[in-house]
Amino acid sequence: MKIGVIKEGKNPPDKRVPLTPKQCTLLKQKFAFDIVVQPSDIRCFTDQEYVEEGIVLQNDLSDCDIILGVKEVPIENLIRNKTFVFFSHTIKKQPYNQNLLKKIIEKSIRLIDYEVLKGEDGKRVIGFGRYAGIVGCYNAFLTYGLKANSYKLKPAHLCFDKKEMEAELKKVDINNFKIVLTGSGRVSQGAKEILDLLNFKYVSKNDYLNKSFDTNICTILNAVDYYKRID
Repeated sequence: MKIGVIKEGKNPPDKRVPLTPKQCTLLKQKFAFDIVVQPSDIRCFTDQEYVEEGIVLQNDLSDCDIILGVKEVPIENLIRNKTFVFFSHTIKKQPYNQNLLKKIIEKSIRLIDYEVLKGEDGKRVIGFGRYAGIVGCYNAFLTYGLKANSYKLKPAHLCFDKKEMEAELKKVDINNFKIVLTGSGRVSQGAKEILDLLNFKYVSKNDYLNKSFDTNICTILNAVDYYKRID
């Protein structure tokens, strides 16, 4: 079996990879897969790092059995009768990817979507919600700093790693800040990690509305708190 790692083609560019150089080597050793990587100058791992692991760089992936990516593959890069693995963002009937799904069907492509891969317990085995919450919350404070002209943070996608991003948070200069965080899923938990690093105090919704505090506070609301039956 031959596996190809495709170059990410969505804009803005995504630096993530489905397989690291060392994971490619591990798969080749354990299962005798043939693995090639499409050259890319935007990955968090360089082409040279793959080459140093003995992985061949190959532009044309038409001879691969399975093609791995992360985000949606541009329609023009879809190859007929192949198996593609990526986040298609179509399972919830997203209208903006309707044409992508049509082309996948027209080209007789077997799509394996990370979003619907589940374990025996019925839970997803792959999900980036936590990191979406981390980056989203970080960028919210970045935006506030720019708007208030009080501090400047390095954009999350320009930070080398999570450790550098967390160090940037030391620049945040806020007082008596009030935040409402909705939900209790992966995204919310990721956002909460940023608030924890900023030493936010968590209070009940009633205290949030009715009491005064001399520190930065946050209340966490669930669906029952912000949805109400119309009847």
